Amino acid sequence: RSPAWGDPQQWVRRATENHILLCFVIIDAAAAKDSILELQSVSYPNGRLTISKWIDSFPFPYYIVLRDMQSLPQVLSDALRQWFESTS
Repeated sequence: RSPAWGDPQQWVRRATENHILLCFVIIDAAAAKDSILELQSVSYPNGRLTISKWIDSFPFPYYIVLRDMQSLPQVLSDALRQWFESTS
């Protein structure tokens, strides 16, 4: 969460209410070991250590993790097609 923007869920909800698709595009590292999908988050609920994948708590419901920039046009067009299908 960014203090300047506040809670991202508010913006996601507002966009959804206005039929706006927010699709977060993450340009990821080419090497799997450096991938954003491998980042871990540490928390201590009830004083107990919990480790989880960072992406599991990502605040945006629609996101694309892209490693190959050449596939960006195809991936974005697929995302838009799927969104149109879900809204009609």
